[in-house]
Amino acid sequence: MVTSARDDAPEVETQADGVRVVRLPSVQLMGGRLPLSRHGANERSLLSAVSSLGVDRVLVNTRFYGTSVMGLRFAREHSLPAVLLDHGSAWLTFGRGGALDAAAHAWERHMTACDVSLGATFAGISEKSAAWLSTFGITTSLVIPNAIDARSFRGEASARDFRAELGISEDKMLVAFVGRLAPEKGPERLLDAMRELGEGYVAVLAGEGALRPQLERALPANAYLVGNLSHPDLSALLSQASAFCLPTRSEGFCTSLLEAGAWGVPCVVPDVGGAREVLCQCPDTFGCITKDREPATMADGIRWVSASWTPERSLKLRAHVERDLSWAQTAQALELAFEQAEQD
Repeated sequence: MVTSARDDAPEVETQADGVRVVRLPSVQLMGGRLPLSRHGANERSLLSAVSSLGVDRVLVNTRFYGTSVMGLRFAREHSLPAVLLDHGSAWLTFGRGGALDAAAHAWERHMTACDVSLGATFAGISEKSAAWLSTFGITTSLVIPNAIDARSFRGEASARDFRAELGISEDKMLVAFVGRLAPEKGPERLLDAMRELGEGYVAVLAGEGALRPQLERALPANAYLVGNLSHPDLSALLSQASAFCLPTRSEGFCTSLLEAGAWGVPCVVPDVGGAREVLCQCPDTFGCITKDREPATMADGIRWVSASWTPERSLKLRAHVERDLSWAQTAQALELAFEQAEQD
């Protein structure tokens, strides 16, 4: 795996699972969310070492990083099939509009044009993501979905009892939120929804981010911020949740949806990437896909789930995620994408 360097990580390492990681020189901006490549002799040396491994295929994640273009150039130089898996379903944004967002959109168009010129075979991580590529004149029916080992995720749950820890009685509906505390994820919208819902509903928000001080200053009595959680603690939280709610602006394919689904927890979420894959399994709907992300809409969705959810539907959701959203299914989709790349 070739990625961008981080200050706290070695340049080359082999992980416990046997995956070799090569980190190319970069400058990390926006807390690591925007790495800029530092070209030079060290980068060339690392890429030469990668090519000596006998690479057969190249899978590039996302369209708009310097390493995305670098990966496609590497594939072209070595005559390798390349698939670009896009994770977007809306424009990049700084959450402020105006000139910054206009610049981000121009950058996204420019980098995507570079990807197209290098002959990438495009796929989306969800149906929404694949459809979003048409914004850039790219047509694809290829979807390589996000996935989860549902049994493993459930099995690693810690013994942490959030209801006991926070004093939430069993008769109250525990609504879980998992994500960055950032405007695009909508934690403040969930808190407004909790104010409307009042007694009988309690939100537990797991995650950190720039909005935390603002949220803490106006935290309703029926909401708790528990910070970043370890994977075992996250699994424990979702095992105790009555519903999962994420008023997000956009997603490629939200992993937290899969994690909630692995526990059979109904989800209340706008129509973003991954929502239909997780929540719609004809003839069943495993939660509420809302028309927008407004607090009143999210509150209505939570009420609907509270009134309609049954243990039988929970078991069906768990089975659906285990069967249809497994890594085996994703591997099959990846193979199909590379078959097309080899023909292009």
